[in-house]
Amino acid sequence: MIKLNKLAVDRQTLTELEIFRDDTSGMNIFDLLDRTVTSGGRDNLKIQFQNPFIGASEIIAMQDALKAICKDIEKWQIPFTRKLMDMVEIYYFAKCDTAVSQNSIGRFIEGLFYRIKHKDYKETAIQGTKNTLLFLIEMSKYVNRFDQQKLPTLLQEILTTVKEIINDKDIQIASKVENIQSLGFIDLITIDQWFRSTHKNKITTLIDIAYRLDVYTSMAKTVNELNLTFPEIIDTESPALEIEGLYHLFLKQPISNDLSFETGKHFLFLTGPNMAGKTTFLKSYGIAIYLAQLGMGVPAKRMKISPFNALFSSLNTADNLSIGYSYFYSEVMRVRKAAETLQKEKKVFMIFDELFKGTNIKDAFDGSMLVINGLLKWDSGMFVLASHLTELSKKIDDKPSVFFRYFDSSVDNGRPVFNYKIREGKSDERLGLIILQNEKIEELLTP
Repeated sequence: MIKLNKLAVDRQTLTELEIFRDDTSGMNIFDLLDRTVTSGGRDNLKIQFQNPFIGASEIIAMQDALKAICKDIEKWQIPFTRKLMDMVEIYYFAKCDTAVSQNSIGRFIEGLFYRIKHKDYKETAIQGTKNTLLFLIEMSKYVNRFDQQKLPTLLQEILTTVKEIINDKDIQIASKVENIQSLGFIDLITIDQWFRSTHKNKITTLIDIAYRLDVYTSMAKTVNELNLTFPEIIDTESPALEIEGLYHLFLKQPISNDLSFETGKHFLFLTGPNMAGKTTFLKSYGIAIYLAQLGMGVPAKRMKISPFNALFSSLNTADNLSIGYSYFYSEVMRVRKAAETLQKEKKVFMIFDELFKGTNIKDAFDGSMLVINGLLKWDSGMFVLASHLTELSKKIDDKPSVFFRYFDSSVDNGRPVFNYKIREGKSDERLGLIILQNEKIEELLTP
């Protein structure tokens, strides 16, 4: 469970919503949205994606920064290439020593000694110093592009830190070098000493900032390119969630849907036949919440959200033979995990797709009712349950906090037709047998 004052979300939820994938096959949200240009930027973007915010002020601060970058994306594009930053990283992890002498003659002698001691000294330390000089010069030019006073707080703080470091006497001298190739051996040894010893923490801070800027410009580019919408963030103790025009990012021609949790309604019971779009909708809803709490835009026309403390899904529970769990017992343990999350986090959003598929209908019905009645006691959370057991709906019809939606379908010339639109009410339509017949399963099973 990832939790450091951030949105609590476990590995299974990240996998089910396809934010990340355990395997390398198939699409995932992270790869789809990644626009970073450096290796370190990608690593930092992944860390950012693993830690969505829970505080409204943090989310709004990130939104403000991304909105500012979105308005002038070309100006904010970092000038550091992947190759340059990789070489700077290699330089800082190099094992060859820096000079320690405080005078030029001593440094010169040390430099000659290191060239003998370390075969890669010239390639690593000397060329690394040149690469870092280039990085420093480009960073100095970059921060001077902006009128700092007109920027959001998050960006102001970043640029202030950069300018404070660059204004250091030694670093300022280095950043004003006009012709790096003209520098002599003693000059480079001296600057190497500054970079990897005297001012190492300052230079590594600049490197970290370069990666942060890569992350922010990547997130902003994604918002622009995919035409995402920044949600309205509200800071309320009770949960609040409204979405209009929601769609799934993986679909080339998506059908959008609206769904809002009205005041006093915190449990959605979702029905509809197989293939009607329920699971895709559930995933898109979870993804929108996740992206909103990253401070990013979301795939929707409009969204309003009071941030949650935890996001939890149970869509594709599998057996776990390595620890002796059957399919049904794995489902039970997943529900237990949900209950433990509720006890700890309170303000949660939970998504369930068909409880207890791994047992008989009677136990599935009774078990589902037990879970539903338990979840209804928690008005600090919001819950979505998709189920084919429409008989459950009759038992919760009179619950004031429950509302019902369904995905529609029709049959045309013996073929199911889906419009993938969510509607108010319930559905008891069953298309499983029709689909089996259309796929000629019976004929194939005939000897």
